[in-house]
Amino acid sequence: MKISNASISQKKINKLANNSPSSVMSIWEKIKDWFGLSQEKKVLTLIYNIYFNQEATILEKSRDFFSLKKLAGEQYKNEFKHIVDGNDIQYIIDFKDSSILFRSDITPFIENIKNELNFDLQNESNKFLEIFINDYYDKKNYDAEDYKKKVISFRTALMKHINKKKNYPNEKNFSLDIFEQKKSFNDKYNYLKENSEKYSVSINKDKLIEKLYNPLSLDKQIELRKQVEVDIPRCDLKYDDENITDINSLESKLALPNEKDIILIFELIHQGIFPIIKDSFDKYEPIASMYSAFTGKTSIDIKNNEGVYVITINNKKEIKESDIEKLIQLSNFILNDFDYDSMKLYIENFIDDPITKEKVDAALEQYKIQIMEITEDSIGDKFNYKKNRFLLLEEEINVKFEFNPSQDKGLTISTDESKVEYSLLKS
Repeated sequence: MKISNASISQKKINKLANNSPSSVMSIWEKIKDWFGLSQEKKVLTLIYNIYFNQEATILEKSRDFFSLKKLAGEQYKNEFKHIVDGNDIQYIIDFKDSSILFRSDITPFIENIKNELNFDLQNESNKFLEIFINDYYDKKNYDAEDYKKKVISFRTALMKHINKKKNYPNEKNFSLDIFEQKKSFNDKYNYLKENSEKYSVSINKDKLIEKLYNPLSLDKQIELRKQVEVDIPRCDLKYDDENITDINSLESKLALPNEKDIILIFELIHQGIFPIIKDSFDKYEPIASMYSAFTGKTSIDIKNNEGVYVITINNKKEIKESDIEKLIQLSNFILNDFDYDSMKLYIENFIDDPITKEKVDAALEQYKIQIMEITEDSIGDKFNYKKNRFLLLEEEINVKFEFNPSQDKGLTISTDESKVEYSLLKS
C-alpha cells in the first residue's frame, strides 16, 4: 500500500498491532471514530510514517501530519496540533486523556522554504511559523474540487510574500525612479546589475539531440541552407580560429561527402536552434522559455579535431547603451524575481507532472477566470505574467556539441558547458 509516497505493507501493519501504547494500532483504536472506516489503511500508513518511520524526513512527516488532519472529521481537526518552540517543531495528536508527540529540528523545513519559495523564515516568531506552516500544507492538501479555496489560499501565500518584502525596506530592489536618476550608461548598468538576480536552467541533452535528428524534407533542407546563408554574416563564426563570413567558405572548410552531415551542422548553427534549445529543458520552464528584448549577439566556434567537430554555440542578450530607452519603456513588462517565485509556487500547487506548456497555459487560463470573481487585493495584476509580464532582462544560451560523422547519430552534447542563464529584476 502506498499513501502520500510512503509505503507500508498489510503484513507490517498487522505486526505493529500489539499492546504497546506507542503502536500504530493502539493509536488507531483511540482515533478510529474520527475517520470513516474505509480510511483505516490510509490512516494507519500516515500514523506509521509520522511517528514510527525512522527513515522518513521531517518534510515527509510534516506533509503526512497535515494529510492525516485533513482526513479527520471537522469536529476533530483541532486535536491535531503543531507547535513551534525555538528551533523545534512538535506534531501532536491530543486524545484528551493522553497524547502522542513527534518532535524535530525545524531547520530542514526553513531551508526547504527558502529554496522553494525564496522566503527566509529564520528570524520569524514561533507564532508566525505556526501560521505559515498551517497555510503552507493546507494549500497543498486541497483537492481538485476545492479549486476556489485553493486559489484563495495561493493568493494568501503571495500576499505574505509581498508583505514580507515590504517589511524589509533596506533590501535592494529595482526602482525605475532611481534608475532614471542615474546619469551615465555605466551608472545605470551597474544599478541594474546590483538589482537583478541570475537564474540558470539545464538542458536535457537527449531531448535536444532527438529534436535535431528529426528528418528534414528536401524542401526544408533548401530553405535551411538559405537561412544559414543569411545568418552567417550576422554572427561571429570561426572555423579553427579563422573568421568565416559566407556559406561557401564554410562548406569548403567542412568538406563533408555526406549531404546529411552538412545539413546537421547547418541545423546546429542557424538561428532557429535557439527556440529548439528552449524547448529542450528537463521540464517546461515558463519563464526560461521567454526571451529578452535587448541587443543579441551570436558566436559560433567550430573546431575540427581529426574529423570530429566540436561546435560551441553562444547567444547572449546584453543591455547596451542603445537599449536604455527601450528598458525604460519596457520596465513594466520585464519579469522579476517575484514572478519567478510565484510561478514556481503556482506550478507546484496547480499542475501535475509531467509539466508541459499546454498544461501551464490551461491552468493559468482557469486561474484568470477564477480571480475575476475575487475582489481586488494587494496582489492586483502582479501575478499575471501572461497578460502583463513577458520579457527577461539579460540572457545567455550556451551549448557545446561534439559531432563525429563516422558514427551513426554521432552527435553528443557537453552537459557541463550547456545551459541557459537569464536575469530578472529584483522586485
